[in-house]
Amino acid sequence: MRAADRRELILRAAGELFLTKGYSGVTMEDVLTEVGGSKATLYRHFTDKAELFQASVEALCDEWSKPVQSFTPPSSDLGETLTALGGHFAALVLTPQAIALHRLVTAEADRMPGVGRAFFEHGPAAGQGVLAGYLQQAHDAGEITVTDPTRAAAQLYQAMLGDAQMRLLTNSPHKPNDAEVRASISAAVRVFLHGTTTARA
Repeated sequence: MRAADRRELILRAAGELFLTKGYSGVTMEDVLTEVGGSKATLYRHFTDKAELFQASVEALCDEWSKPVQSFTPPSSDLGETLTALGGHFAALVLTPQAIALHRLVTAEADRMPGVGRAFFEHGPAAGQGVLAGYLQQAHDAGEITVTDPTRAAAQLYQAMLGDAQMRLLTNSPHKPNDAEVRASISAAVRVFLHGTTTARA
């Protein structure tokens, strides 16, 4: 097996173990049991569990975000594009696996800041970067006015999914259903593009 393939195999196995058992519940020996091979090979790729954990977080985020990174606008209409992109975000961040990873990283981020940084850069920042790109295009085309597309993307994302994501992260008694998520995305896009102020003569 090529070194790159072996590394990917290790990351996949480790990611599943961390999501199931948490950081403290996994040992390097557990990973080795899953993937086989020698300790020397495992430690050649990752010097310790902390490095393996961070690499696993990055790999999971990169894998899950592929649909967002390859997103194709459904039409030339900006509202439809933003709404469709919101749906891609929802399919990524509201899954049980994504919620589990978010909780896991949050629990360990104070002790391992690099893990929190890796999660943000490969997860939220990457997705919001895609959204910011479309906002910048719309700004350049004269459709909207945004002085800071990155900040606007972060604000729009939170308006679309922040409540649903927080409910799931905190195990709220009321879990958002698909219809509620779609309604939240549509309302957020509508307010973002048109605002809420009543026009005055």
